[in-house]
Amino acid sequence: MKVIIIGSGLAGPVLALALKQRNISCKIFEARDKAAFEGGFVALAPNALRALDRVGVYDRISNQGWNYEEFQFVSSRNLGRIATILNGSQNKYGYRALRISRGVVRQTLLEVLREQQIDIQYGSKCVKIEETDHSTVVATFADGHTEEADILIGTDGIHSRVRNYIDASAIPTFSGQMGVGGSLPKMKLGPEANTVYMPCMVLGKLNSFAFMPCDYNGTRIGCFATIESQERTREEWNKLQSDKDTLQAYMRSHHEHERWPEIVHRASENVDKDTLTLWPYYSVPKLESWSSASGHVVVIGDAAHAMPPHGGQGSAMAFEDALTLADTLSRIMDDRTTTKDGASASESEFESDLDLPHALRPWQTARQARIEKILAFTARSGDTRKASASTLRQIFKEWAMWAYFLWVGEDAGLSWIYHYDTNAETFGKS
Repeated sequence: MKVIIIGSGLAGPVLALALKQRNISCKIFEARDKAAFEGGFVALAPNALRALDRVGVYDRISNQGWNYEEFQFVSSRNLGRIATILNGSQNKYGYRALRISRGVVRQTLLEVLREQQIDIQYGSKCVKIEETDHSTVVATFADGHTEEADILIGTDGIHSRVRNYIDASAIPTFSGQMGVGGSLPKMKLGPEANTVYMPCMVLGKLNSFAFMPCDYNGTRIGCFATIESQERTREEWNKLQSDKDTLQAYMRSHHEHERWPEIVHRASENVDKDTLTLWPYYSVPKLESWSSASGHVVVIGDAAHAMPPHGGQGSAMAFEDALTLADTLSRIMDDRTTTKDGASASESEFESDLDLPHALRPWQTARQARIEKILAFTARSGDTRKASASTLRQIFKEWAMWAYFLWVGEDAGLSWIYHYDTNAETFGKS
């Protein structure tokens, strides 16, 4: 079996490493050049770290970010604690949560790809996908070269070209919110930095503002605001992303007309402008199928089910997709090469008997069921960050959150997310 992977963000390299472990040949194609920078930070929950551990990456990144277990919600009115929840636990889940630079995670993945001699070609923009009459798929790239394989997998993000091949009607929709954030030295936050528990999210009437240490010693603090926004074109988003002055102006303006704690004002003023990053929150309509009719073209991660980052599960779901798909393809390959009596099958025998859509269906059904639950959780989390009509409404929301978390306990009802282990999945195989 030969696999083409389109996209080298985070999901693509994890998928490639998982396929390599299962002796499946693959090659990655990336539209950007090698110097493309992955900005911002990512919070990796235990289920994400468990997946990275399976491909030999966790130990390399665990000491390059902030390891933590508890996360707090606090009120912008007085920095009073609303709730404390577990985002990770060494005792309960086997992993603490990790806040780390997205670029560090990607560069570490690329290092392991090189060590494993997995080929990645940069500056290769896929412009056409065609399926052949001999059960293969051909990708054509902007420079004119082509690549043929048994399966093509799109890990090319929210605005996926591969998804467009599967279902051109699945257009990403803007949530009405965007995240703006960067980082700064902890000492620039003033004396409150030593009294406010971090990581935390400060909930205000107009929006939320989070503080999360992002290096191993906690001397550098990541901060980001969730802000309601109008939709823009991709070109307009890209232009805004590169305009660091305007991004900082957004952070300032959204926190100067409401009574915010001094630590929020200091963060907005002193954030290092070159670290500022923008995240428009988009979602993708539910796809009837994550694969083409033949099963030879597949999408995973944001290309299949992009979600706003409110629940901190975007990367985790992509990693889970990658590992479980690799496991599924490995089983398919085993089934193709062995007849019922255990004898080796010829190429023509197993190729003609292969029903790839049928073989992929249990995997997709299980993954979609989990994704739907994660999306529902993410939507509830996003609601807590939306503007309140009045201070009284904000106070009511805070009390409702306090009562809810008191009722569900310290794990916030999230054990089913964090305990998940891709090794336990069989997808209908007895």
